[in-house]
Amino acid sequence: MNEISIVTWFFDIGRKDWKGFERDNTTYANYFKFWAKLKNHLVVYTEPKMAEQVKKIRADYNLLDKTSIIVIEDVRTVDEYVYKLINNAISNKLAVKYRRHPWMPESCNPMYNYVTYLKAHLTADAINRGLIHSETVAWIDFGFNHGGATYPKSEEFSTILTDKNLSKKIHIFAVDELDNTPIFEIVRNMHTYIAGAVTIAPTKLWQQLANLYRQAAISLGQCGFADDDQTLAVMAYRAKPDLFEVHYIDNMYAALDIFQDIRWTKIETKQYKKTRMQAQKLLYKEKRYIAGLKLFFKYLWLKLQKK
Repeated sequence: MNEISIVTWFFDIGRKDWKGFERDNTTYANYFKFWAKLKNHLVVYTEPKMAEQVKKIRADYNLLDKTSIIVIEDVRTVDEYVYKLINNAISNKLAVKYRRHPWMPESCNPMYNYVTYLKAHLTADAINRGLIHSETVAWIDFGFNHGGATYPKSEEFSTILTDKNLSKKIHIFAVDELDNTPIFEIVRNMHTYIAGAVTIAPTKLWQQLANLYRQAAISLGQCGFADDDQTLAVMAYRAKPDLFEVHYIDNMYAALDIFQDIRWTKIETKQYKKTRMQAQKLLYKEKRYIAGLKLFFKYLWLKLQKK
């Protein structure tokens, strides 16, 4: 059992001005502050104006000695080739109109897709810089848990995450059964399979994961598409499924349930109802009996958790 390291980033991509998706820097800083009590070594990639705030938050928790901050002046220069591909794709109105919800950031905002693509890239970069000395690394979104949306007690983050009981695979967290839907249809329909807020992997596998993400982003871009890390994760999984272990979770932020040695207080969701409807669709409409039964038993388990 070993302590894991954590990597995250924050870059201001103008979200405070996105109608319907407004979140300013203060909001994100508060989200980060909620979980930044974790006593693990933390690497934060950010821009100059946020670096001091990150430093203060960790210092207030007496964790500055377990914090590495990498300042990047212009995040677009980290992988200019991929940024240009994404920007060119989204500059095409046909590509935006192709999406089911063209107003959403993954449909129309190149910076949103680009910075989410960088999750694996920057985690691998932290390892290559020699900042990571653990055998396992977790990516956790800077805005993870949205200040208590799933795990409501900030004090419970005053703990250390370890790799106890974790296999030596890339751990991804799915909110829907992974199927064979073509990627172009996932891009069009904007269906979410994998939650991108948390990814955990052995240190030695992160560069391979970053390469898979880059390959996926380039493949999409060369076809005139762009999407966020959730679709890139599906593509990476399909390319090398043996590298991954998939965990099914009941909402987008429930990945910390994997750390079973920590007792988390958790806000229950109505995800079990969605699971039931998906099971019924598979069983009665699509005649996919094995997948349908798996979801039905998952529904029963989630239902029992409510009692």
